[in-house]
Amino acid sequence: MHEKEVSFGEGLNGIVTTTEASTDGDGKPSVIITHGAGQGMQSTLLSKTAARLAELGFIVLRFNFGYIERKSAPSAGGKKEQPDLLAAIEYMKNHGEPILVGKSFGARVCANVALERSDVKALAFYGMPLQGMSKTSKPRDWSHLAKLNVPLLFITGDKDKLCPPDKLTEVLSAVNAPLTSEIVPGDHSFKPRSEDLAVKLCTEWINQLAAVGNELAD
Repeated sequence: MHEKEVSFGEGLNGIVTTTEASTDGDGKPSVIITHGAGQGMQSTLLSKTAARLAELGFIVLRFNFGYIERKSAPSAGGKKEQPDLLAAIEYMKNHGEPILVGKSFGARVCANVALERSDVKALAFYGMPLQGMSKTSKPRDWSHLAKLNVPLLFITGDKDKLCPPDKLTEVLSAVNAPLTSEIVPGDHSFKPRSEDLAVKLCTEWINQLAAVGNELAD
């Protein structure tokens, strides 16, 4: 496995992960991974996801939103981070239309960016934060998910306080796109024992999606 540190956009830093199996010639899309609010691209969940996808032949970029580099807080709703993801898509454009993988806060950013793009092939969400942690947090509007028309994967811990499974079921009832939802044991980060299971579910789904895409292209 090869990891290359890269810079792009307005002072953004990332890591491109590849293996000998990662080539542009096999028709597989690139994958861009975004992180949660509290941890950057080096979280074990995202590192494992990138490594496994590279083993499967994908070219993978994971990167830090700008606020991580500035040692500041993320913006409300991730609005200020959307240009960062757009810069990542632009950076990876030579490797084909991307699949976006988002963890929590990053999932929110991915969903909003995908609404305005025609070149995002699919979206995978680790722990979509449907609500805030505080009991006084205002309800979040997720009606925009119904406007997405690409394959979607939701992976959620059964004890996730930011994405209660019953709330997720309610939100997903309005989704019209091809949809897969997986509930695993654990909290918002799939702790204490389901991190590897979450990675397996995510990477296998992406690999199967790419395989189907290649068959249709043939």
